[in-house]
Amino acid sequence: MLCRTCNGDLSVVDQALAENSPVALSKITHTPVTAFKTQLGGGHASYQEPGGLDVGVRIGNQARTVVRPQLYLLGDQIKVFASGREGLNDLIAFIEKRIEKKNLADVRITDSESSQPRLLMHRSDDAYVSCSDPKRSRDFLNLLEAQWPEIKLNLQSAEETTVKKIGPEIDVKLKFLPNDEFRGVAEIAFETVALILGPQYVLSSEFDPIRAYIMGDVRLPDPIPDGDVAIDSRFVRRLGAEFKMNFTEQHGVLLYCSPPDLVGFVLLYGENAYMVRLATMAHETQWLRCYEFSYSKDGHREISEDEFAARLLKISPELFNLNPGDLPDILQEG
Repeated sequence: MLCRTCNGDLSVVDQALAENSPVALSKITHTPVTAFKTQLGGGHASYQEPGGLDVGVRIGNQARTVVRPQLYLLGDQIKVFASGREGLNDLIAFIEKRIEKKNLADVRITDSESSQPRLLMHRSDDAYVSCSDPKRSRDFLNLLEAQWPEIKLNLQSAEETTVKKIGPEIDVKLKFLPNDEFRGVAEIAFETVALILGPQYVLSSEFDPIRAYIMGDVRLPDPIPDGDVAIDSRFVRRLGAEFKMNFTEQHGVLLYCSPPDLVGFVLLYGENAYMVRLATMAHETQWLRCYEFSYSKDGHREISEDEFAARLLKISPELFNLNPGDLPDILQEG
């Protein structure tokens, strides 16, 4: 229907939607610890410890914060921060593996405001070195490799100091990629049509424009208005407070065909709403379908029109020109 990557693996646009958009903040806020493991991606988070160093942290499920394994070079001393002995051991294992494979010097170097070089593990199999001076970062990597046996022994025997509280402030740097975010939203709506109505339905030529858009046919406005971000807004629009149909606290897609327009309303984490122009269907009839996707392992299912209407009655009775006090009797009658 799209391509092998989009149909299966986490694609570039999926990742942008999850890590480089406002959805990223909802993801870490709402995903329970009993669900899949998640974290704030697409940027970096840190807090400042009493000595003035920025300590990188991982913000995960329900905004729980864990210190990432990291090493600072302070003069001729090395200072380590980790979530505990296990985190320190992960860092030691990572450096040792890199040295064995003779590729520690290939660790990515990034710019930083700090003059103190730091090696930070941001994934279990990857790290980067940051410093205001790239030469100092390279020298730090060379030092680690040249003196690793001694450094490793000192790390393993280092005395632990427990940090009882992180913060009180955490700085988050998050990059937004709106065009990839919108393509990810369009993909969700498109795939939901395929799920409900079957793949042959979305293989029709009416879906060719949005299919091409999802796969990378992004057309930016020219000229770009002063002060605006260049966004292809042909198919997707982010909705704000004007959207009154927050019919789920999970993820949901509402598909509505009012010939000739087929549109989708995508709701993520019950609070991030988008409208997607899916296709022009001149010969269709009017219909409405609704599907709910769980992010907490509660299962996915289609919502019937009656259940959808009942939910709207509860959350937005003004859409039906009703007062909240009328609802119990109406719902009981339904």
